[in-house]
Amino acid sequence: CALRSASRFRGVHFALPRTTMATTRLCTLEGDLPGARLRSATGCTSEVYRHGAHVASWRDADGEDIIFLSSEAVFKPPKAIRGGIPLCFPQFSDLGPLAQQHGFARNEQWQLVDPPANGDENGGNVTFRLVSSDATKALWPHDFVADFAARLDGDEMHTSLTVRNTGREPFEFTVALHTYFTVGDIGKATVEGLRGASYLDSLDGRLAKVDENEAVAFEGEVDRIYQNTNDVLTVIDEKNDRSIVVHKTNLPDAVVWNPWVEKCLKTGDLGDGDYKKFLCVEAAATSTPVVVRPGAEWTCGQVLRVVKRPPK
Repeated sequence: CALRSASRFRGVHFALPRTTMATTRLCTLEGDLPGARLRSATGCTSEVYRHGAHVASWRDADGEDIIFLSSEAVFKPPKAIRGGIPLCFPQFSDLGPLAQQHGFARNEQWQLVDPPANGDENGGNVTFRLVSSDATKALWPHDFVADFAARLDGDEMHTSLTVRNTGREPFEFTVALHTYFTVGDIGKATVEGLRGASYLDSLDGRLAKVDENEAVAFEGEVDRIYQNTNDVLTVIDEKNDRSIVVHKTNLPDAVVWNPWVEKCLKTGDLGDGDYKKFLCVEAAATSTPVVVRPGAEWTCGQVLRVVKRPPK
């Protein structure tokens, strides 16, 4: 593919021709890494890397970023890409037996399942697969096949993860779709849909608390693991006059995170001011580990949708 990732030119978006056909193009992206460039019939675009099966971008038809990619993101495997939608599997954070934070899926090279087809019904999608190996079993001693699918359907982004147990013993894991959302100003952004939900406050020794506020606001670092939440959560991006609706399936929990000033400065693959430009709402299964029996499979997913609001 002659196209290179638009993220190579930070802050510059190209006005590509509008099309009425959804398409998928296998390309070389940032860092000379292989991946796919998706386009919906309405002109939305996305880039998905084989490294980590990582969705690195999602832009609307006007080229505006909906998903955030760090200004200092590193594209050198096995390092995970900072931003987008990292896959935390088979462990979220330290909630499991692995020594490695967030598991290993985001650090592995996934394989293309089938060459994508172009067209209104079949284009604009890609599926990558990770199969257990000696390397993964050294970290997590189980046989599995994991498929991650990304699809643009009009102005929506659909992502799903399916895990099959190909071994002889049941296994369990925690998991999260660690989505970074672009916001115009973190001080004017909120997350709705979590009032009354219990959460573990990771900034207070994971002390259990209840959120009594109408919305989660950001006036400093936030790192909360919400448990058994609503399936529909909403990011209010006031500066950009839009809302981003997250509809999660088979992921009962949600993590809300922003590193704020000090942690952003200490994180090498985040720009010093990047904390102002994003927040994470991570659809997750963390409070109760997922159990998959031999020969069975488990699927989760999320649908993301942007709702434009009239400027005030």
